[in-house]
Amino acid sequence: MTDVRPAYALLLLGSNIDPEQHIEAAIVQLRACADLMSLSPIYQTPAVSAPETADYHNQAVILRDPLTFEELRSQLKRIETALGRVRSIDSNAPRTIDIDILAGADDTLEMILEWPIDPALSTLHHAAIPSATIASKWKFPSSLVSVSEVTQQLGSVPEGFKKISGSPTARDK
Repeated sequence: MTDVRPAYALLLLGSNIDPEQHIEAAIVQLRACADLMSLSPIYQTPAVSAPETADYHNQAVILRDPLTFEELRSQLKRIETALGRVRSIDSNAPRTIDIDILAGADDTLEMILEWPIDPALSTLHHAAIPSATIASKWKFPSSLVSVSEVTQQLGSVPEGFKKISGSPTARDK
């Protein structure tokens, strides 16, 4: 039931084509259409399953009182298209911007089951680490484990993974 509006939405932005420009442009467009509450630092991360591809820049953001899942997904696809995202059958193709919805949460910061929870949030460093800097207390509904705890469970970061920007600019949720 994705027509539910959670209190918060956690997104992950990624780019490996002119990433400084495209991450910033995506933030500008998100601010124009949503209540952008928190931004994580930006991390440089190796491309997953594509070692010959340029590294990504990844940043997590939290929106307050987002649209429904389907409305938000449509809005994010419009932003991706406006910023030159080209979709192809190659899931590892370089991209100007990729904006993924990782999860929605209620006022208690428990992720809501009415929204899909992206498995990357609990399995991949490039999603979990930026998210933990701004959504550390968010809890997975089945286990009540927090994003921060999941990040610790992932273990050592991959070679080449590094923080490249400063601290978050908004309050931690």
